[in-house]
Amino acid sequence: MQQIHDWFLHRGLPLVLTRRVRSRDLVKRSAPMVSGVGALTAVTMLLAEVTGEAPDYGYALRLGVIAALLVAAPFALHLLHRMDTRLGDAGRRSAATLVITLFVVVMPITVSGWTGEAAAEAPAFIAITLLAIWLTYLGFGAIAAWAFRFAWVQLGALGTLMSRALPLLMLTVVVYFTGELWQLAARMTRQRLWEVIGFLALVALAFMVTTIRDEVRALREDRAEQTDTAELLAGTPLAGHPDPPASRLPLSRGEQVNVVAVMVVSQAIQVVFFTAGLFLFYLALGTIAIPDDVAVLWSAEESCAVGEPPCAGTWFGVHVPVPQTVVHMSLLVAVLSGLYFTVSTSVDPLYRQRFFDPLIADVAVSLAGRDVYLELERT
Repeated sequence: MQQIHDWFLHRGLPLVLTRRVRSRDLVKRSAPMVSGVGALTAVTMLLAEVTGEAPDYGYALRLGVIAALLVAAPFALHLLHRMDTRLGDAGRRSAATLVITLFVVVMPITVSGWTGEAAAEAPAFIAITLLAIWLTYLGFGAIAAWAFRFAWVQLGALGTLMSRALPLLMLTVVVYFTGELWQLAARMTRQRLWEVIGFLALVALAFMVTTIRDEVRALREDRAEQTDTAELLAGTPLAGHPDPPASRLPLSRGEQVNVVAVMVVSQAIQVVFFTAGLFLFYLALGTIAIPDDVAVLWSAEESCAVGEPPCAGTWFGVHVPVPQTVVHMSLLVAVLSGLYFTVSTSVDPLYRQRFFDPLIADVAVSLAGRDVYLELERT
């Protein structure tokens, strides 16, 4: 049965499993997520400190040590996971406990030092740890891992679609050289910019959820009845088990959310790849094509002082050799292009053929396996 459980987790459908199965070894399974969050935080703070005007190298060294430990933790956990001996199981529990201790206890001390601030920040780290354990119970890691694997396999389709998006790129290049938009980007704070990006992301997410929910309903009601369960499950751990009855159990609310989530996340990853590519393109374009005096003229008062070049840009506290207005402008135009890409690809026939149809076929196999698994659990 463990092989069947692993099969569903590998396919990003943890909510198909029973609560008893999903509750096993939560602390041990959530340790890689905790270490990843801690390592990313430590590395970002380290880069921000090193690239600052007056870096504290002692503080940077402490951040580097804790970052190295947290980066190495998932690999150590993976090696221990591959060990089938009792020592390996005990080692996994000990390593998971050590990782969480590093994040909850050592990380606040590293960030704030031996002061009262460390005690004040500890509840935030505890809350993040509890959130990671809850997300592990919901199977967030399994969903994200499956979506990344599927998006990576379908990365070739993204290249084809980006070539078809050249008219959009030419249009946004014209928008990129609009002086009024540069003035808006210059006067927009980073917080307000992220609020705008969050609003556009919610619009794109609502569109994807609505579209994919209809696809899942059609798959369950129409297409699944026209396929052979034994043929779909050939070569899987569920092959050879009795077929489920004709009157299949409807998907529970959690299972519906799970199926929609894996499809939304996989599509969202491709949108993020597309948007990130455009962001880097516009960063390079703005750096090469727009002189500093023109950037100051367009942004009007964006320079740090009269006669000086534009203010240097930052990215999550890390100083980058690009003016701040170029960073804001590139990010804004890239996100607007990503929103258009999200809407256009949902009706593009090539996108459906190269990405959406394989995704639907993959989910059909998972749903067929779900019906057989529930029948096994019932009997």
